[in-house]
Amino acid sequence: MALSVPEITFILSAISSAAVIAGAFFIVLQLRQNARLIEATLAQNRNDAAFNILERLTQDTWARRRKQLHDVSAQRKSGDWEGYFGTLEDFEVRNFAYQYELIGQFVREGIIDLDLITHMLAYLIVSDWLAFRPISEYLNTRFETKANPWIHFQWLAEKCRHHLDSPEHEEEVPVIGS
Repeated sequence: MALSVPEITFILSAISSAAVIAGAFFIVLQLRQNARLIEATLAQNRNDAAFNILERLTQDTWARRRKQLHDVSAQRKSGDWEGYFGTLEDFEVRNFAYQYELIGQFVREGIIDLDLITHMLAYLIVSDWLAFRPISEYLNTRFETKANPWIHFQWLAEKCRHHLDSPEHEEEVPVIGS
């Protein structure tokens, strides 16, 4: 049963075509698997970032630094900033606000989910921005700049305020005793 050269060429061509189709199918499956793996990795990174934020918020230093921010805001409410700039208190308050700035930037970049943050921290963010806003305005005057160095913090506070004021938010809060 000898095959002729054209018959062998035809069989090899058919096998080659089948191998190319199988290879393409395998590549598509591999790309889909890689996409799933990348998405799972991104989801894990987002979860890790959210848990890192929660871990930071539960440390006692966070509460002390928040209190310091609110105390400075209340003490300087009259607009008397004499002796404040460049103090340890000034740097600590700015550093505390910068943490919110980074959270806002992570949210804007999609690293952390906005809904998650607004559900987790909405009251804190809004309250802390309201306390920090006069300090931010003073620092902008002091640095002679119109740009807000805490623009992501402010944006995040505005998003959280919108979330808190939305009718959907009222439905989320369970009524105890009902």
